Formats: sequence, structure tokens, C-alpha cells
Amino acid sequence: MKILPFFLSFILVGIETDCWGQYNCEVVFEKNSPCCKACEMLYRDTKGRREGVQGARESIMVCDSAIALCPDFAEPYYIKAIPYLKRGEFWKWKPIIDKAVECDTVEYIGYRGGARFMFLRDYGGAIADIEWLKSRNVPVGTIYNGDYSLECILALSYRGMGDTLKAIEILQKHVLSERRGYYDYYHLGVMLFQVNRPHEAEEVLRRQISLYPFADAYYYIALAYRNMFDYRAFADNMKRAHECYENGICLPGSGSYMDYPDKIYLKQIHNL
Repeated sequence: MKILPFFLSFILVGIETDCWGQYNCEVVFEKNSPCCKACEMLYRDTKGRREGVQGARESIMVCDSAIALCPDFAEPYYIKAIPYLKRGEFWKWKPIIDKAVECDTVEYIGYRGGARFMFLRDYGGAIADIEWLKSRNVPVGTIYNGDYSLECILALSYRGMGDTLKAIEILQKHVLSERRGYYDYYHLGVMLFQVNRPHEAEEVLRRQISLYPFADAYYYIALAYRNMFDYRAFADNMKRAHECYENGICLPGSGSYMDYPDKIYLKQIHNL
């Protein structure tokens, strides 16, 4: 079941919060049709009611009722799947989000691809989903929280599959676009360092620092300088990495499966 992207943008604002906002279902679906009723069930004003709380029993019941009324309506599957992903119950999340993708592939396959990488490190699955979306010549967008473009996730997935040079090629093109994300220069710099191109890595990581400085970027700048035998610059940047880390200015993560890619830890700084 496809709906207009203009109207979908209003939907997506609501489903990542505790309650879903009002939504004019009659604009999208025929009035009084089963799908219109399913839509209204999902997007009526639920302020102050538990039906709008993600993962609550009542919320799941509303989604199931909407699905029963309109089995090809993608949104109730998506809404029902979200809390399972957040709780780490991936075996429950996957078949439900697959149904959303089946019902509206263009709208949800990018979301699934980003989540497959960020939560599962399912590199092959992420590549398949994002490449499918790119083949349709539509903007690929970002992951669920907006922190990463799917182009960056695609590059990281190719690196995860062992093709770092292809990953670098993707990111080198992507950082020139207007859709560049928070960490694109950082991951490109790390990849350049990993293929023993420290001069290029340092230059790219400096661009990251100029836009958004954090401990992990200084750490890899320091490593690049060490490989260039500039030990004073190595020490200076490692000191900055330590200072940023102590102040909480670093990539998100705490040693769990949800750590952002290429995250470094204080122990790594201390060991150098």
C-alpha cells in the first residue's frame, strides 16, 4: 500500500515519539474504506492514551487491528516493529519490518537497510537493501535517527565485507554532496588510514575536525601522524583525543552492539 511522500512526512514525525499525531487519512484513502478506517485507527489523536505509546500492549493491539482491516497498509507493520528493534528483539522485528517493506518497498527498505547495519552489522543485507533503493534513482536518505546517510552506511557495509577500496570510492563521492552527514569525513579518514594512506587520512580527518571535532577523530589523526613519523604531532593530537573523551565528546557507544562504527575507547588512548 503506497501513500504520497508529502503526507508520509507528517506521519514519520509522529511515530518516532510516544504518541502519534493527527493525520488526515481521508486525503490518502477513500472515505469509510477499510484502509481509511485502519489509518484513522493508527493516527487519531491519542494524546494521553496508552494506545500511542510504542511497545505498549494497547499499541500492538491497535496495529494488529489496523493490519486486519488493511493487510497491505505498511505503516502498522512499521510502527509495530519499532519497539522490538529498540529492545534488541531482532527475531521479532525482522519478519514484521519485512512485511512493511513488502507493502511499500521504496518507503521502508532504506530504513530496514540502515537498521540491519547499525543493530545487526548485517553487511550483506544492508548492501542489498540500499543498492535496491539506489537502483530506483530516488534519494536514499538517512538511517532512523538521521545521524548517518545511507550512502555512508553502504560504504561501511562494503568495508565490512572486505572491500575497503570500494567503500572509499563511495565516500569520496558522497562527501562532495549536499547530503553529507555528521561522520562521513571521519569514516573516510579511518578507511584511508587502514589502507596505509596516512597523508590523505590526516587531510580528510582535519576536515572532520573543522566541522565537528570529537575524540575518535583526533585519535586517528594522531595515528596518521605517527605513521608519518611526526611524533610531536602524534602526542599533541592524542592529548586532544584524551581531553575530548574525558569531556564526553566522542562517538556514541559504551561497548555494546549499538556502538557507532569506528568508535574508540579511553583504554585505546591510554595504551598509546
